[in-house]
Amino acid sequence: MLAEERRQQILETLNSSGSVQVSELSKNLSVTKETIRRDLELLNQQNLLRRTHGGALALKNNKEELAFNIRKNKNVKEKQQIAKKARKLVEPGDTLFIDASSTCLYFVREMLDIENITIVTNSVRNTVELANNKNISIITTGGLLRPHNYSLIGPQANEIIKRYNADKFFASCTGVSKEIGATDSNELEIEVKRNMTHKSRETYLLVDHTKFNHVELSTFVQLQDIKMIITDNPEHPDIQNLFKEYPDNYII
Repeated sequence: MLAEERRQQILETLNSSGSVQVSELSKNLSVTKETIRRDLELLNQQNLLRRTHGGALALKNNKEELAFNIRKNKNVKEKQQIAKKARKLVEPGDTLFIDASSTCLYFVREMLDIENITIVTNSVRNTVELANNKNISIITTGGLLRPHNYSLIGPQANEIIKRYNADKFFASCTGVSKEIGATDSNELEIEVKRNMTHKSRETYLLVDHTKFNHVELSTFVQLQDIKMIITDNPEHPDIQNLFKEYPDNYII
């Protein structure tokens, strides 16, 4: 396990339990106690936790987002299934906004055979994935790089987004709720998603079943403003409950 992955796993454990102990982390992650202590000290310096004797405590109202390289390896089969469904919604000649989510990385991998489409994205990973495809015109937003997310954010990114009009916006999120809509955990990422929503004729949400009935920091689009939700398991109880009110907004 890489150091970055280990620290992200520490944060994930901390966010779910509220506290961690050096000895327990050392055992669970198969590294020395000294390594764990160094990890905790570094995370403490980054203001991601509060160091205590023998361990650490979670900071109130701080839910650290998992790094992209970890998120892209979670629920891979589900994301691949969603990506194949979403691919059918793209037509030659489309102009698309695509966000920097890990689910959308699987989505762009399905589009390599589509001709004459334009993609505007704030994702470094999406850009690299599509760079050698001559059939796709890629416009990157520029902006401030979020290293752990490989995304471009901030005023420059939003100013570029506002210049374009897209046929469709494809996005994922951290949580979907019937009352709150599609939510995410980082305010700067949310601002980018909102602008992409406003500048697109249609918004499509790509989310696996684990994200339903869950709410994060802020909403970037309400369910009534989403053209379609593409998910992996529409028979899941949380999804069935949602689609009683929005029966047409998903693909089986």
